[in-house]
Amino acid sequence: MQWSNQVWVKPIFRAMVLFSPLLFVIGFYRNISFLFLLGLIIMFLYGATLLQFKSASRELMIDQAKQVYRLFPGDSDEFYVKLLHKGKWPSFRGELIFTHRDVISEKNIQDVNQGSKGRIELKRPFAIYRRTAFTQVVPFVALRRGTTRISNVTLQIHDPLQISGQSLGYQNLFPVEIIVYPKPHPVHRIEHLFHEGSGESARPFALFENASLPAGNREYSFGDAFHKLHWKATARTGTLQTKVFEKTVVYHWTFVYTILPDHKDMKSSEAMEREISYLAYMCQFAAEKGIPFEVYINFKLPGPLGMYHVPTGSGALHLSRILEGLARIDRSNVTVRPIIMWTKMDRNFAGSVPFIILLGHIPNDSNTHFTTKRWIRSGGKIFIVKQDGNEAYLMPYTSLEVVPC
Repeated sequence: MQWSNQVWVKPIFRAMVLFSPLLFVIGFYRNISFLFLLGLIIMFLYGATLLQFKSASRELMIDQAKQVYRLFPGDSDEFYVKLLHKGKWPSFRGELIFTHRDVISEKNIQDVNQGSKGRIELKRPFAIYRRTAFTQVVPFVALRRGTTRISNVTLQIHDPLQISGQSLGYQNLFPVEIIVYPKPHPVHRIEHLFHEGSGESARPFALFENASLPAGNREYSFGDAFHKLHWKATARTGTLQTKVFEKTVVYHWTFVYTILPDHKDMKSSEAMEREISYLAYMCQFAAEKGIPFEVYINFKLPGPLGMYHVPTGSGALHLSRILEGLARIDRSNVTVRPIIMWTKMDRNFAGSVPFIILLGHIPNDSNTHFTTKRWIRSGGKIFIVKQDGNEAYLMPYTSLEVVPC
């Protein structure tokens, strides 16, 4: 059964039904035609009403075709609810009722009621005839980031005389989902991670020295880092020598968005929305430039890591997958402690440290500093997104970073 069924009868009609057998009997034995016909008509109407409602619960079906809509704020589209009448009852009339979250709004705002917890109830009249279909098309516009399903689908059916009614509640998951991506907000200076100029040419990925691939040594030059001194070669040659390492290309970027685990200290919803929009912009930038990238976010999800992680990939489908994940972020999500996320990321890097862009809460404990310093020594580049009012800029994480931003 697709429906839960509730039938209601107006009190005056219920009283008439209770007395109709008495009217029928009195009219029959006293030969009073009016009372006899009145009792007969009331019983007939009651029987026909019950038969109609029973037929409705068996003969009305909802089309199960899956509908998924993906939009940015401001975009518009339309979904539909399709009823099928597969029985012999002449017709059914009433109201189609359903609800959704306020991440979207109908273009036609008639018969819309604002419910609790940001849910909106929509009512539309319907009439469906024997062995036909009724399709209710609902145009809508995306308002803000988030997701919503069409839920609480209910048919309110009335009999022709409006003396009784029936409520059919759809019991299955209605197959319509609307996903509103975050609106990308620019992060200035991110283009410096893509173009690191050399004369007239530009390289699509920045180069760094990989400490695990030594290439020899050279004479010390002013400004060489102390930790790069080659002491054995210095002792052998009698002059200061500097280690030389192979140049390695950074093949992907890693975006790390940390949400505070303590909900009392969480930023305002507006601040979170801005951060998510910045992350969406940077992911979109990487996808457009053909740079493989991955995303870590510290809210819990079932899986090997126990948190949100989209492995390294590139292209439009990869971007769409990440934007959908960003659309599903909610302040009610259970978060993973930042130090746990840092530890799991460290294991995943396994010596191949990418460009790392940090966003949101930046842990300031000794364990985090030790981990980030090790990433830098391994050749990684770490950046943070700094906010200044409504603007955001990409900045080096520490003074050890040498890539200009």
